[in-house]
Amino acid sequence: MFRLPTTDGYHRGDRMKKAVVASSVALACAAVLGRLRKAARNPVVPRYQDFAPDDFPGELFEVTTDDGITLRGKRYRNRGATPLILMHGYIGNCFNYDLAFEEYNFALYLARRGYDVWIANFRGAGREPFKSDGWEFSHSIEDLAIHDLPALLGAVARETGRKPVWIGHSMGAVTAYGYLQGVKHESEDGRVRVLPDTELSRERNGNLAAFVSIAGPTCFRWPNDSVLRWLADTPVSRSVFRLVRMGLKGLARVMARVPAEPVTVSTLNFMPRLGMSITSLVVRLFINVRNMSEETLFETFISGSSDVTMTETVQMLDAMIGRDFTEKAAATGESIEDPHNFTAGMGMITAPVLFVTGDLDPVNHKTVYRTGFEEVASPVKEYRCFPGFSHIDLLVGLEAPNTVFPFVADWLDTVVGTGTDDGDNRRM
Repeated sequence: MFRLPTTDGYHRGDRMKKAVVASSVALACAAVLGRLRKAARNPVVPRYQDFAPDDFPGELFEVTTDDGITLRGKRYRNRGATPLILMHGYIGNCFNYDLAFEEYNFALYLARRGYDVWIANFRGAGREPFKSDGWEFSHSIEDLAIHDLPALLGAVARETGRKPVWIGHSMGAVTAYGYLQGVKHESEDGRVRVLPDTELSRERNGNLAAFVSIAGPTCFRWPNDSVLRWLADTPVSRSVFRLVRMGLKGLARVMARVPAEPVTVSTLNFMPRLGMSITSLVVRLFINVRNMSEETLFETFISGSSDVTMTETVQMLDAMIGRDFTEKAAATGESIEDPHNFTAGMGMITAPVLFVTGDLDPVNHKTVYRTGFEEVASPVKEYRCFPGFSHIDLLVGLEAPNTVFPFVADWLDTVVGTGTDDGDNRRM
């Protein structure tokens, strides 16, 4: 007798496959939850929380900007000495200079050389208790130049009675370019514009003892012999940047900040080894990992990252698309015939200036020399490119204490001096 084949076997096999998949998903979720519970019970503790050099106890300082934001930072006091203000870059904070390893701590090195060191945080950046206010996260790069720099420089000058030196890494240098160009907010046709003021530029250059730009990009124009010239400076790559920019502008409507700190800390807490691998891969373009130990690299990641605004991020993309740094109005998509160009204004800088670069840095050293060092009008200026260094390791690399640190300190000794007769540390 003929019978149709039954489907019971197929159904049983299908149910078994679904059960196996469901069990696998459940086990994976349980493993993830277990890791999360373990990470919550035993979070990775950054070394900076217990870092306290015997000879220089760090002091908290606070400064209020003209728009009411409280900025915070750490001071290694040398009473009567030349004050240095150390400022971090994009997605960074004060611990980029103040790494919790004495031998790789740039700020501590400068203090021990006899300088009065102030390690600052831009608005919204830092870690407690040195974290600056500014939680609106609506600011642009030039807002930092117009509000944060004058507040910090003015407060330090009043406190010490001396002209300060500004040492800026990456965006910390870019903001100084704008500050020294005398940029300020002005109303024009119902819009707030960023415009340079010649008299204000002259005054600001005169109020600064010196300026050190470390890996500070002047623009994103790579020479033909740079790989990035063919990866990031082509019509195709700029089209990709425009698409990313559109996505970020849309995202900015619901999320004003780039959550660099919580993402980095959570990743490293959840799976330290995998997190290190992922984070190292992401930032490999900006760090020569061969110039870092595993311990210093980990501490740099977990303590040295801070959130930034979507506006700042869009401005960075705009600089890559248009090759030059321009004001926020251009980044927000407003139509402006002649936006202020920070790259073109480098000739307004007359304060003593030192440009420090690395030959592996995506901020191309040849470009910095051509559009930075050669363009500034400073009577006293110097440029140095360190081989084997990328972007971030200029501050925390294994070879930095033997090369970058003493070179910068020697230049400062020659140009401004410590301001103390005997060079002894004075912390009264």
